[in-house]
Amino acid sequence: MTTRFASTRSPTRQLLFAAAGILLLIAALDIVSLHRLSDPPSTDDNGLLTSKGQTERRTDLIWGTLFGSIGGMLVVVGLGGLLAGRSVVELTDDSLRLRVAGPLSMLEIPWDDIVSVKTDRDFEDDGRIPVPVLLVEVTDPGRYPRGLWGAVWNGAFLQVDADGWETSVEDVAVRAQLMLGLPQEGEYQ
Repeated sequence: MTTRFASTRSPTRQLLFAAAGILLLIAALDIVSLHRLSDPPSTDDNGLLTSKGQTERRTDLIWGTLFGSIGGMLVVVGLGGLLAGRSVVELTDDSLRLRVAGPLSMLEIPWDDIVSVKTDRDFEDDGRIPVPVLLVEVTDPGRYPRGLWGAVWNGAFLQVDADGWETSVEDVAVRAQLMLGLPQEGEYQ
């Protein structure tokens, strides 16, 4: 099985995740101990925490823990994704492989099972911002798992969220159609 094409998550997006995580870690540090931007807990004339200050301190610890936890996760996800460089889509001689079976697992769809590969835009729940999606039509969707990660089945179509891919979803679809041997738009049959 020779990989003909592979695309990863956008490195820019991974760096932005890490940067957002670092900002949250700095905010957590400020909330809990530095108090450069946030107000310190209330103290009396002797520098001891008042009852209001103790409540403020507990609240600061809760917020600091929340910001620190989320910031740490974003740094790990951003830098981990950047360093690991795992592909989200692969076109091989035998199949189309998509990272939708889990964060570390690929779903492999043989070319013989694929009817078509197209692109679309999904307007998600609020209907404002279109998200690029890859639509893979298969002959028998019952052969593949239902509980997927970043993808859903809509009849015979597997709808894969392609937001944040390094390569545009349109380019991936064209390459997949070429692998399938389907005629391209504008070609005579």
